[in-house]
Amino acid sequence: MKFRRCMSAIYSSALVLGLTFLFYPQTQHTTAAEPVPSDIVTSEATLPADNSPADISNVPIHNPDSTPDPLPEQTLPSLLTDDTLVAPLSGVADLISSFINAYYANDLETVSALVTDTSMLSAALIEQKSANVSKVENLELYSKPGIDGIFSVVYATYSLYYSDTQTSVPQFSEYYVKRLADGSYRIFTTPLSSDTQKAFLQARKADAVMKLAVSSLIRRYHSACLTVNEPLLRECVTAPEYLNLDYIASRYSVTESFSDYDFILHPGINEFDYIVFVTHKEKIVFSDTPAPCMEYYYIKLDPLSGTPSIYLGITSLDTDAYCAAVTQSDAIQELAEKTNNDMKEALLADDDLKDFYQLLVSNSSADN
Repeated sequence: MKFRRCMSAIYSSALVLGLTFLFYPQTQHTTAAEPVPSDIVTSEATLPADNSPADISNVPIHNPDSTPDPLPEQTLPSLLTDDTLVAPLSGVADLISSFINAYYANDLETVSALVTDTSMLSAALIEQKSANVSKVENLELYSKPGIDGIFSVVYATYSLYYSDTQTSVPQFSEYYVKRLADGSYRIFTTPLSSDTQKAFLQARKADAVMKLAVSSLIRRYHSACLTVNEPLLRECVTAPEYLNLDYIASRYSVTESFSDYDFILHPGINEFDYIVFVTHKEKIVFSDTPAPCMEYYYIKLDPLSGTPSIYLGITSLDTDAYCAAVTQSDAIQELAEKTNNDMKEALLADDDLKDFYQLLVSNSSADN
């Protein structure tokens, strides 16, 4: 059976007042009559300093035919693998900010002056990635200590605005920073050793870092849904053949914007690595009051780069049972109840939202 993915709570049973919390991603159960597709699409690792908008930046090149074994936990500095994220030093922050702004301004001269190895830069790729970017906003930086000659690992979240669209596209990037003998800093683009690559991959999976990457992914996916941006939608998911563009166009046809996100990551099982529960507010064109929403997504990590994608595909009955148990847990039920209560308050405060909501409920009842 195929279920719809990305059901925002304004359309879902979590906000049909008094009903239980039921969300189903757009997955399929494995059955004898329904074979598993063989061409699942996964994201690929990129060259250092590529800064692909849809992927983690500066990921070293890996052999695509092999998956690196994670290093034993005790071989890595604890600050690299735990959830401690701190603000980078001012010199490091200035370096990363300058690099990101120069990169998306297609300023190759400035970008080249900020890295350790200019041979790893691609002028054609920078031109492609910066095309139509009008500004970079909402830049936030977080750092961890580095190893093996890397002074610091910096994680950046930011939004790109394009001249041909009004919506922003959230990003997540990772940078390695080296401190030179004179005390200055450069972004480390020199190829890393295999062990160092493994260490940074393991560090990337720490909960605090993964939450940054996943939250950026979900925001980027929502941005793509607003404009039904098929290339960007395809970059956000594991198997684009499961995307239902007609449904997405219909579902978000009256949505103006999203805001007030909060994310809870829960371990996944079998086909995917995480379940992310998302609460946010959705502004529709018929109302001045944003509607409180809740939904969940399955998240799959690329085994080479650690890049998260929204999982679309086949799930086993064991996986479905596990997910049903998670959604019925006390913590998630409490979150659903809070979302319901917030929605009740929003409906009482805005007659336009109430009328629209009642129309949705009536249509849903007629469909059933």
